Formats: sequence, C-alpha cells, structure tokens
Amino acid sequence: MKKNIVMTIAISFLFFIAFSCKKESQKEILNANLKKTETLLQQSYQVAKTNDNLLKLHVSPDGQFTEPNVMMEDSLYHLNDSLCNLYYLTYCEIMIDGDNMMGGNMMGGNTMHGNNMMGSHTYMGDTSTINQYLRDLNLTREAHPAHHPVSSSSDHELHHP
Repeated sequence: MKKNIVMTIAISFLFFIAFSCKKESQKEILNANLKKTETLLQQSYQVAKTNDNLLKLHVSPDGQFTEPNVMMEDSLYHLNDSLCNLYYLTYCEIMIDGDNMMGGNMMGGNTMHGNNMMGSHTYMGDTSTINQYLRDLNLTREAHPAHHPVSSSSDHELHHP
C-alpha cells in the first residue's frame, strides 16, 4: 500500500513538472507569435500611411490625379489597410488564446502572466500599442476619401461601394 501511494505521488509530481514545462514552451511560442504579428501590423500600417500621404501630394482637390502612379499608390494603401486590419484581428485572437491557455483551465485559475514589475498583467492588457495602431488607421481611413483619386467611375466604385 505504501508503495502504491509513493508511486502515485511520484507520478503526480512528474506530471506537474511536465505540464509546467509544456506551459512555458507554449508561452514562449505565444510571445513569439504576438511579436511577429505586432511587427507585421506596424509595417502594414506604416505602408498604408505612406501611400495615403503620397495620395495627398499627387491628387488635386477635385480628385484628379497629377501623377501616373497614383492609382497604384491607392491600391497599395487599400491592400495595407486590409492587411493591417487582418493583423489586428490575428493579434487579438492570439491574445485571447493566450489568456485561455494560461488561465482558462482548471489548473490555471486566474493566473497572471509576466515577471518582475510586470508580474500582474494579463495578455489582454498588452493591447494598448496595437489598439493605437488601429485608432491611427481609423483616422487615416476617415480622411482618405477627401483625397481619393478618381480616374473613372467604374474604378472608383470597385473599391468604394
């Protein structure tokens, strides 16, 4: 009987060690994915902003373009605007998965993540920089129609229904 109890305790101990190592590995993968997605979001935002700024320079107040590459700049703006939105949603999904993985199971309770001074934050609390990119992009989106090039009504209607 003693041997069974000792074996049960030993197996349980090994299980908890293996589970905690797996959790740390998942946390590192999660953090790497978050960082990669944040970088992609930042790059797509910068390209969208740059192309929108170029449109301001190359489109007259009445919407006529003064540069032959304007429609390409507009297409690049819309492409990166969409990519930025996609990366934002991906980032949020990874954050939710991280919170579920780290604290949403029976063993995790309300586990907090991080270390040292940041020991009391959750993954969902890390979105302030990402949310700022989205707010800035929304401001760009609101201003975009004011300097949008108009080459023909059919081209314009294709991406602005």
